[in-house]
Amino acid sequence: MANKKLQKTHVPDDILVKILSRLPVKSLIRFICVSNRWRFLLYDPQFAKYHFKVASEQQTLSPSLLISTASELRSVHLETPSFAIGGNSLVRNLSFPLKQQGRAVKVLGSCNGLVCVALDFHECFYIWNPSTRFLQKLPDPDFGSEEIRRHYKYGFGYASTIDDYKVVVGAELTYETDRANKYPVVVFSLRANSWKKIQAPLSPHGHSEGALSNEALHWLHTSCRPQPVAIAFDLAKEEFRNVMLPICEQNELGYRRVGVLLEGCLCAWANGFPDFEYLEIWVMREYNVYESWTVLFKVANDVPIFIRESGTVVMRDRNSKNVELIWLDKNQDKFKKDVVSRERYMIQGLDSGNDLTQYVETLLPFVSIVCDQQTPVVAIPVSHLITVQEITVQNISIMVPMKLTGPNFTVWKWLFLQVLRKYRVEGLVEGTEICPPAFLFDTNGKITNQVNPAFEKWMDRDQSVMVWLNSRISEDLLPYTVGASSSHALWMIMKKRFADASDSPFA
Repeated sequence: MANKKLQKTHVPDDILVKILSRLPVKSLIRFICVSNRWRFLLYDPQFAKYHFKVASEQQTLSPSLLISTASELRSVHLETPSFAIGGNSLVRNLSFPLKQQGRAVKVLGSCNGLVCVALDFHECFYIWNPSTRFLQKLPDPDFGSEEIRRHYKYGFGYASTIDDYKVVVGAELTYETDRANKYPVVVFSLRANSWKKIQAPLSPHGHSEGALSNEALHWLHTSCRPQPVAIAFDLAKEEFRNVMLPICEQNELGYRRVGVLLEGCLCAWANGFPDFEYLEIWVMREYNVYESWTVLFKVANDVPIFIRESGTVVMRDRNSKNVELIWLDKNQDKFKKDVVSRERYMIQGLDSGNDLTQYVETLLPFVSIVCDQQTPVVAIPVSHLITVQEITVQNISIMVPMKLTGPNFTVWKWLFLQVLRKYRVEGLVEGTEICPPAFLFDTNGKITNQVNPAFEKWMDRDQSVMVWLNSRISEDLLPYTVGASSSHALWMIMKKRFADASDSPFA
């Protein structure tokens, strides 16, 4: 009798959403296999946004450190001070599908759980969610040359006022002799789905990731004397401005970098002259208010990577290839070295500062708002739209009687392609039927707020096909599909993973 009552119990969707939105990302990914209902809910980008909103408001976002070396990618959980040398539950290996053996994935920045990475200097830029394995390639930037020596300034962030993600990259060209053209800076806009060159007062000396605070990226201005400043790039306005750094009256400070507390405040760290025995970490309590700069604490003279208001600091040892996790007792005097609790985690193969970056775990995908303005609007016949919507999961289970398990990929794919061709949606999964722009353009070529009807029709068909595909994938394989934002992305994940492993001689 008790079992029958349990089977009849149904939790309303709004209650289920409120419960699941308060769980950590790792648990939610495991819960995808609970049922089709939970799977479709957790795939929903709107749920991902709501989950991120709740976690941000309750300050329960789980911080991690992303470590990229030539041999592997690792994630180090930073929430609790219980670290030990060697492998443990706080350290896990990450799988990046396009990583090349012997080459490190260059990390350009992180925002909202998404990480911007590059496999080469002039191409192969991606947005990646390490938690869900979502991956999306960006158009290749045009620096004016493919002979690039390095990226000297870079960053990635989100502007809520215009609902747009942006990537900033400054490159040093190898053979360019004209200084005006030697250090181009380009900006990628997700909303425009394109890169453009900008004039930027960024110093080419050194290389650093922009610190994201108050929807602006910040870099240290290395040649500004006597008043030290950070250069800020407003992601919404695409304008540069100076943010004044503090001047200490007792000792001259030599600033080495600007960063951000996990709580979001801009901070800066500097050596105290003349002995360089310590590092002062300053925090700007009120953004762009010079008088709000205060000393947070002093630490040993290493390189801070991760800082929390509570006193948790991740340091990189300047004299070795180590990352040191340091916990400072908030209730004791941080200026005394003997109250510092220091534990170490050994890392091999680090060669530059951009091998390390912090991120938080989220379910957010990097979904395109609009496509290239040159993409023609695709007219979808209404009859095709209605036909696709009327096909249920039960219909698909009859036409494709087997679920994908991996080794049966070739047969599974052959069965599905017949269905996709019959209902004229093969172009969606193959990527040949391009997504129309989400918004219409005016006569001057500018984006309006009017939704493109062709985009809505395309999305309806594409999401219907995604439901078809997901319904015929075994539960063991569903975690690999988390974060796929289109039927083409989902199709390619399965194709890349299982095409070579198929048991059919015709694969």
